[in-house]
Amino acid sequence: MTVSTAVRTKPASQSLARWALRLMDGLTGACLGALFYGSWGVFANSAHGVEIALRSGAAQGAMSFVVTLTGTTLMHRLYAGAGAVWWRSVRAVFGALGMIYGLIVGVHWWLGTPEILLTLAPGLPITIGFCLVFMLSLVRLDVAGPNPPAADWAKKGLE
Repeated sequence: MTVSTAVRTKPASQSLARWALRLMDGLTGACLGALFYGSWGVFANSAHGVEIALRSGAAQGAMSFVVTLTGTTLMHRLYAGAGAVWWRSVRAVFGALGMIYGLIVGVHWWLGTPEILLTLAPGLPITIGFCLVFMLSLVRLDVAGPNPPAADWAKKGLE
């Protein structure tokens, strides 16, 4: 085994963390969320006619886009603050969940949704899971730290 192949090898968890962040973060994650929840909104309301189904899907997709984009941005900012890793993680997850559900409950209350809890219940585990995976990816990359100089040198030699 040469030095460059030994240094290039990264733990699988670090590679998975980078992949998860690329997929979930920023516009990519927001667009994927809008497509997923917008499609669900169309499907869930398809029995009420095409116009209502498309309107519901568009509203759900737009709200998902905004919530995902602002949620990941908020998690980055809350995690980057001062404190121990565990405290920054807790602060980021609960801060993002509070903002997300505060916004969603507020919009549904404003619109007069009669069954707010029932409406939000199916998405709650998905949102919690999303926030936890996102945070674990941030922690994993933070704990791993930057690449050692030898790894940077080996990477440049391969380009």
